[in-house]
Amino acid sequence: MGKLFRWLGITLAAVAALLALVLVGIYVVSSGKLDERYAVQVEAVPIPTDSASVERGRHLATAVSACVDCHGEDLAGTTMIEDAAFATVAAPNLTPAGVGGELTDTDWVRAIRHGVARDGRSLIVMPSEVYYDLSDADLGAVIAYAKTVPPATRELAERRYGPISRMLLAMDKLPIFAARKVTEKGAPFPAPPSGVTREYGEYLAHVGGCLSCHGPGLSGGAIPDGDPSAPPASNLTPEGIGQWTLADFTRALREGRRPAGTEINAFMPWRVTRNMTDNEIRALWLYLQSVPPKPYGDR
Repeated sequence: MGKLFRWLGITLAAVAALLALVLVGIYVVSSGKLDERYAVQVEAVPIPTDSASVERGRHLATAVSACVDCHGEDLAGTTMIEDAAFATVAAPNLTPAGVGGELTDTDWVRAIRHGVARDGRSLIVMPSEVYYDLSDADLGAVIAYAKTVPPATRELAERRYGPISRMLLAMDKLPIFAARKVTEKGAPFPAPPSGVTREYGEYLAHVGGCLSCHGPGLSGGAIPDGDPSAPPASNLTPEGIGQWTLADFTRALREGRRPAGTEINAFMPWRVTRNMTDNEIRALWLYLQSVPPKPYGDR
């Protein structure tokens, strides 16, 4: 009996040692991925200072590109994910009282357009693959607005990665690196003149992130790189909303309700899109009416 317990003890010790080795390996590999540096060529973007441009930037940040959805209405940051087993991630304070007070114009462009921080590491859960399509004028306006917001402070949780996210990172199954997503893109979407046109509506769909959730073909389905708890995206092609009117579409973006009155899941940022102008909504509607019909989930 004593020999049995002795062998059992040795076996348990070996299993514990192997488990500890695996956990250390996961930590080392995941830390290496988080610490990876990205070299990007940052082209200068003119940053305007006139009030009209700053107001343009404010509108883009609060109504189209949804910067406030993560960073808060005052851009002082919010805690986006707080799960001990998975991760704790906060969008940083972009005001002069936070990191915004430390960034140069080049730093702003590198972060927003390329998803890369000052130290060369990738930003996390930052939709730079969307903002990559912002025209130089619109990107400059957004930066101009961010640089003029009043200083503000908010208690933000310290970033931590739990065992689940560490394991997924080690397996390269956690698509949270903004810099990687940008490098997979081709040339930025050409920005047409603003107006009530199909072309400008397509631009708004790009820089507003519509294609990120609803798919390149806008037919919806599960969001491949998104929050696993997020609801599937709807089909925005004529096959999905072909019976909708412009009034129905406007109500969806402004009130978060479908034509029948049912509520749209709050994951759809209608609290941001409700601030779009009538002309922007019309342009986006013209674009959606022009895309080919596709079955739901065909992305």
